[in-house]
Amino acid sequence: MMLRLKKYCLMLLIALMALPALAALPVGDDDDKDPSIRPGIRHLYPQRERAKAMKKLREQMSRKAEVKADPWDTSDELWGTVDLVPETPKDSAAVEGHRLNPYQSHTSKTPTEQSALDSLLSIDYSPVEYGFRRMTWRDLPVTKTVEQLLPGFVMTDEGDCMSRYISRDKISNEIYFAFAMQDSDSIPGPLRLCVQYCADDPLDYDQIIFTIDGFDYFFYPKEPQREALSGGLYSERSDDVLSFAYRDLAYALAHSHWVAAKLVSTRGIHHVKMLNENQRSDFADTLDLYRLMGGTF
Repeated sequence: MMLRLKKYCLMLLIALMALPALAALPVGDDDDKDPSIRPGIRHLYPQRERAKAMKKLREQMSRKAEVKADPWDTSDELWGTVDLVPETPKDSAAVEGHRLNPYQSHTSKTPTEQSALDSLLSIDYSPVEYGFRRMTWRDLPVTKTVEQLLPGFVMTDEGDCMSRYISRDKISNEIYFAFAMQDSDSIPGPLRLCVQYCADDPLDYDQIIFTIDGFDYFFYPKEPQREALSGGLYSERSDDVLSFAYRDLAYALAHSHWVAAKLVSTRGIHHVKMLNENQRSDFADTLDLYRLMGGTF
C-alpha cells in the first residue's frame, strides 16, 4: 500500500513540474495555420497587412541618403514604391462577398420561428474580400444629373470640358480626364487621359502603370511633350484619347477605392504617387458627365 502511494505521489510531482514548461510554449499566430485557411484569416484583419506595408515604406524611406520632395504630393501622404494595401472601401456595394449556404431544416416551424430564422439566414457571415476581382467596363446607369455635375466643371479656351479643380499651369502635377465639345451637334469628342508632370529632373516617361485596388492597368502615352522651364525645372505633358482598349482603365479609375500611379521613366528612375480622394472623385464625375452628354467608347 505504501509503495503504491509513493508511486502516485511521484507521478503527481512530475506532472506539477511539467506545467511551467507547457505554459511557456509560444502561442501560434496566423502563419502557423494550415495554408488552406491562412488567406481567409488574413482577410479578417486587413489592417495588419496595411500596417506591414506602411512599416516597409517607412523603412525604405529611412534608408535613402537624400529624400527629395515628391512633386506629385499635395498632402502629407506617404509615397514610394512599396506594395500598397487597399483601404477599407467607402461603401459595402463595392465589396463582393460570398454568402454562406445555410443549413436547411425539414421540421415544421411556427410563423414566428420561421421569421426569426429567415432574419438570421439573411445575414452575410462571410469575411470581406478586398480587391477580389479586377474591374472591367460595365454600363452602369449614372445616378447624377447634368445639372448636378456642371458646377464642378469649366470650359477652357481650347473647348475642353474638365474639372474646375485641375490646375493647368506647367509647374503643376495632375492626372485627369477631359473631353472636347463638338460645336456642330453638342456631342462630346473622345474621352482623354491627361498627365502633367514637373520636377527639377527630367523623367522622360513613356508608360504609366496604374495600380487600382490591387490590380495593374498599363497605359502607353503616344507623344509626351517635354520642355525645360526657368529655374531648372522640367515640364512633361501627355494628352491621349482613351480608345476602346482602355475603357477598363477608365472604368476602374472612376470606381476605384485607391490608386497608385507610377510614371515609368526611360532613365530608370520612376515616380509613384497615391492619388487622393478628390482626384478619384474627379475621374468619376468626368466620366459620368461625358456619358450623360452622349459620349461613348
